[in-house]
Amino acid sequence: MYKTWLFNNKKKKERKDMIKYGRRWTPRMVIYQQKREEVLKRIEDESGAKPGGRGMFKHYQAAIKRVMAELSDDELEKAKETAEEWSNNFPPPKIQAQVACKKGPAYMEHFSKEMWRQCGMRMFVMSAWKNEQGEVLFGM
Repeated sequence: MYKTWLFNNKKKKERKDMIKYGRRWTPRMVIYQQKREEVLKRIEDESGAKPGGRGMFKHYQAAIKRVMAELSDDELEKAKETAEEWSNNFPPPKIQAQVACKKGPAYMEHFSKEMWRQCGMRMFVMSAWKNEQGEVLFGM
């Protein structure tokens, strides 16, 4: 009897979104974006792991840590300022293009499903964005 009452009257959990829109940039993320080729080359040279492969992730933290250790204090301070700027405003177009290609379809699908679930509203989404080469792409 008590078990049933406690089960029926427990505090309900808030439903959290599966997708977090936006990003809080850190200096490490900024340095990785700015020195991406150097980090990937270092991983490949030191471990033999190909960029994007499963083995790469084991060596990523160590490689980015070594790249950050080689930076001067001025460069680290500049990375902190850049992270704050990107978090408060927006990152450069090249990085926006990467995020649009990688996460854009998932964001649109999630938004459409939430609008259906919350409002019973069907959505038609037409999108257009520039890729990393500056070409305009679109989709539905």
